[in-house]
Amino acid sequence: PRFKVDDLGGNKRLHKPPQEAGLQRASVMIGPPTLSGYTIEGDLLFTRQGRRAGDLGLIDQGYTLDLMGKKQELQLRTWASELEKSTTLPFAAEPDTWYRMKLRVDANGDQGTARGKIWKASDPEPQDWTITLEDPQVVKAGSPGVYGDSVTDLYWDDLTVRTNE
Repeated sequence: PRFKVDDLGGNKRLHKPPQEAGLQRASVMIGPPTLSGYTIEGDLLFTRQGRRAGDLGLIDQGYTLDLMGKKQELQLRTWASELEKSTTLPFAAEPDTWYRMKLRVDANGDQGTARGKIWKASDPEPQDWTITLEDPQVVKAGSPGVYGDSVTDLYWDDLTVRTNE
């Protein structure tokens, strides 16, 4: 099992520890693949060991909002193999710090917009979206989930999935 529930700071958290062998990348879906028109939100924390730091994020309807700890970037993408269709921006993230992340997808016919927010969990939610991806061929349905790729520990907490209002 790539993910498990562990105690961190006196609370139960979803944890992706480093794998001893094989790929470090993993996703866990937490709903049926027919879902659409929802927002996923949760708290995330990555750790650092030397120069190594984790990537982690949320998945909404086929889109991934990825906090890349080592690169200090935030990326919103549909397919990892077609990064030219992604949006990436610099984002200074601190290891061992809880961040709140929100990802929403809105479809309008064949087109759609994916929007992401990220902020320190101890701060109030910003009004504006941090990152946006306009997609001329929107992914119309998909499971909510979590994503992690790291040789260091990754954590998620307080995950929610809500219908878009």
